[in-house]
Amino acid sequence: MEEAYQYDCANLEFEELARVISDLFPEQTQFIQRAGEDATPPTLAIHWVAMRFGAAARRIVMTVVIAPTALARYRALPARLRGRSFAVLRAYVEASIGSLEEQYANGEAVPRDVTVDLGDEFA
Repeated sequence: MEEAYQYDCANLEFEELARVISDLFPEQTQFIQRAGEDATPPTLAIHWVAMRFGAAARRIVMTVVIAPTALARYRALPARLRGRSFAVLRAYVEASIGSLEEQYANGEAVPRDVTVDLGDEFA
């Protein structure tokens, strides 16, 4: 069986984060870990085709940026204690998608690039 989602993550931790939120997106969504630049941590880029924001399909990229200190704390957590971080990630991504839906419902332009910033609340 072919996987419905595409994961291109160098670290298993980032693939794990992608899998936590994958069901929020349509099949064929790509989750790509981007390397950090200039001592910044890597990010998770989510590429998907949104069908619900107009008559034509719209390609949207959501980038999840985790503050370096929060990412370090997350990485230091044992796997069994990462549930809170997963819940925070999921809540923020759901809220961002909801915000896009609200913008569209209000007749506003839906951006093609969205950033979700996670700070100390993540871990």
